[in-house]
Amino acid sequence: MKRDKHASEARNHGVRWTVSELNYLEAHYQTAPLVNMVTHLGRTASAIMAMAGKLGLSRTENVWSDEELRCLHQYYPVEGQHIMRRLPQKSDEAIRFKARDLGIVSPGHTYARQWEGHEWQLLRQNRHRSPLELMPLFPDRSLSSIKNALIRLKRNKEDNTRPAGSASSKKITTAWTETEKAILFRWYETSKTMDEILSMLPGRPRSSVFSTANKLGLFRPLSDWTEAELQILKDYYPEEGPAVVKRLPGRQRRIANQKAAQLGLRMNSSTPRHAWSPEDWQYLEKNLHLSFFELQQLFPGRSLSSLKNACNRVRAQRKN
Repeated sequence: MKRDKHASEARNHGVRWTVSELNYLEAHYQTAPLVNMVTHLGRTASAIMAMAGKLGLSRTENVWSDEELRCLHQYYPVEGQHIMRRLPQKSDEAIRFKARDLGIVSPGHTYARQWEGHEWQLLRQNRHRSPLELMPLFPDRSLSSIKNALIRLKRNKEDNTRPAGSASSKKITTAWTETEKAILFRWYETSKTMDEILSMLPGRPRSSVFSTANKLGLFRPLSDWTEAELQILKDYYPEEGPAVVKRLPGRQRRIANQKAAQLGLRMNSSTPRHAWSPEDWQYLEKNLHLSFFELQQLFPGRSLSSLKNACNRVRAQRKN
């Protein structure tokens, strides 16, 4: 029953947005409860927030008055999330995000930080204990932080003991929650470092964050490049072009092209470019209704800009 309910709520998942849906979103996004929009549109909360961001829409709960900000500064350090009774128009998530933006912490709050080597060693020695029994050993860690660390420790142990190539050696993955996706929407395209974002997503490896962000259409700022990545781009981009992303795990072709242009790098005239064949054009026209992300799965060797230009060309030919 629960499965059927979820399917009905996301009945339009992956389907192109209609004009009437966009009009509904523009009219109701600011004030309507998110759960009502999910039911009405048949789309997930993350899909609705992503489209609202593209349309430049923001929710009323994200717009803070001077009086609300004064209330947050005065009472959040004392009451924490209980401040919701003083801010009835704000959701629990909106209050937490705004407090984090302003650097206001709640009672007993400790900033999320990665586990250090001596902590992992102590946890490994006492992994037979329950999370509650472990709390006195880790006074600066919350119960949820200890639980997540135990899960990571168990997964790492299983990965190391499984024979390579066995069917059971596949990595266990769990579906991303709407809360985790909301964290990506809020912080992934900001100046926050990847380490800071990973600390908000305990148990999620860097590769999983990169791939999920790519599926959601999110990209890191161009400034977030390491010296090693920049050197690889300088060494190989002139010869390989956007195919250099094979040497840059987690980087998309579009971002590599933009960074190369920012550095003044150009492809050599001898760098091969993959022309569209008649079969490619025919296949694209048949799947023109799909999103660009879905088309990238059908044309793995094509960049996002190449697909956009090709789609525009096909649509122009249809009009003529």
